[in-house]
Amino acid sequence: MRNKNKFIEMIKIFASKIIICGVLSVLFFSCAQIGTPNGGIYDRIPPKAKSSKPPHNSTNFKEKSFEIVFDEYISTENTSEEIIISPPLKNKPVVKAHLKTLKVSWTDTLAENTTYIFDFGSSIIDYTEGNRLNNFVYSFSTGNVIDTFEYKGKVLEAYSLKPVAKKYVMLYKSEEKDIAKKEKPSYITRTDSSGNFTFHNIAQGNYQILVLDDKNQNLLYDLADEAIAFSNERIEAALYTNDTTKKMPVKTNNILYFYEPRDTSINLSSSKLISPYHIQLAFSNPTTDSLNFVFNYPKLIGKTDKNLLLELNSKKDSIDIWSLGQRFDSIKFSVTDIGLKEDVELYHVKRLKEELKDTFSFVVPKQNLPYFSECLLEMPFPINNDTLSFDAIKINGKDTTIIKCKPSSTSPLYINVGNKFEQGTKQQIKIREGLIKNKLGQVNDSISFYLTVDNEIDYGNFFFSIDDSISQNDYILVLEDIQGKEIMTSYAKNKERIYFLNLKEGGYKLKIIVDSNNNKKWDYGNYKLNILPEKVFYYQKPINIRKNWDVEEVFIP
Repeated sequence: MRNKNKFIEMIKIFASKIIICGVLSVLFFSCAQIGTPNGGIYDRIPPKAKSSKPPHNSTNFKEKSFEIVFDEYISTENTSEEIIISPPLKNKPVVKAHLKTLKVSWTDTLAENTTYIFDFGSSIIDYTEGNRLNNFVYSFSTGNVIDTFEYKGKVLEAYSLKPVAKKYVMLYKSEEKDIAKKEKPSYITRTDSSGNFTFHNIAQGNYQILVLDDKNQNLLYDLADEAIAFSNERIEAALYTNDTTKKMPVKTNNILYFYEPRDTSINLSSSKLISPYHIQLAFSNPTTDSLNFVFNYPKLIGKTDKNLLLELNSKKDSIDIWSLGQRFDSIKFSVTDIGLKEDVELYHVKRLKEELKDTFSFVVPKQNLPYFSECLLEMPFPINNDTLSFDAIKINGKDTTIIKCKPSSTSPLYINVGNKFEQGTKQQIKIREGLIKNKLGQVNDSISFYLTVDNEIDYGNFFFSIDDSISQNDYILVLEDIQGKEIMTSYAKNKERIYFLNLKEGGYKLKIIVDSNNNKKWDYGNYKLNILPEKVFYYQKPINIRKNWDVEEVFIP
């Protein structure tokens, strides 16, 4: 009996353990099914269209809507911006996503015998992971056939040649040149991030083509500051084929060059009285030789007045006016140029205990001096004395030398310290106080600084010429570093050898501009006159400069 009871108890214990293990197993597996384990594979596949009603590429379409069923739950984002309908509808359609179904409806009456293309851009995403379905297109025809022609191209910025992304590309059947200002396009698409575009399902024929930065989103070229690209010839659609070996490539003549129409009017952007002796004016565009000033107060002749010094910057869009005698506590004048006449009135706000100092200080130059450069000291006020010269002390190791200093030939705001210095040397320059006196009666403070002069062998040279046997164009050559920063600009005639000297070691690019009107500047296009921007391209071979080495290239177009 005792053994029997013990046996029964063991059975109970064993059964209870089985029950506990079962419960734990259920809990474990149910927990394991919640979420994705760490390190698991996430869904990165966008939704796929399974069916549509009516079917994609249907003919004799008479509906006011269509539906597309996907293989997973979907949602939409930015449909008003992303969806492009070609030909455009007058009113925006209604787009609704419910579970796995996308429904698009509209109120417009569709044109007869026309193929419509709905390009959804990247507006369709899967509901759970947010994966985007890019460039999804649905098409149908209101006639008996669906158009099967296409056109491919690319849009680049006209000067930088960088791709132009997310801009409208428009096709027009009309022969009228200004149709883009009056009517919406026959077909429309948009460039991708690389500047590429494709028109699908368009009718056979030729078209005007226009790329537009449509600032007011009305599909019309009706604003003067809207950037554009266009072809001055009509383009031809190509027959679509599934055979990739026969697909139309993006040829050179399929590239459109995008630019912003330039406002060439000259306006006064800002006027500042920097000190009682210094006025600075900035303009919206480069000034011309017609720039002039009429002073009401104080009485000055104008820009030829001997008591004024005027200095235009290199771009001619800023000018500094220095009074070499009297203060400008208040000043009133008019500035004029072609299309410009503006009155300026400025006042100097006196500060407490404001006094004119007896001395001025030079701006200390950079310590490293290229062997081919002059050593220039900048001053806060012009000296306006071409005959002035004085001595400075040059210390090289234990050797001390007297060197001559004189005003720079380029600007009375600079002093030229001696002539060229010996290559590969480090030296100290000392100028004592009181050697220079400006028109304000100030004399210079003493200054001491060091110079390290490099060597000619630290640089390389690049020689370039264009040998064009067909055209006799002039060219603008712009040498850039790898990052695209412009280093040097030169102007060349056909077969002329151009010198780019004293280049630092490294890689360079050469931008070539065909200066078709020989005005030594790159010109924008003119849509009204059907003139394209001047052609810009890069020399294809890399330019690698080494120290103490010459590189020569001849370009044959």
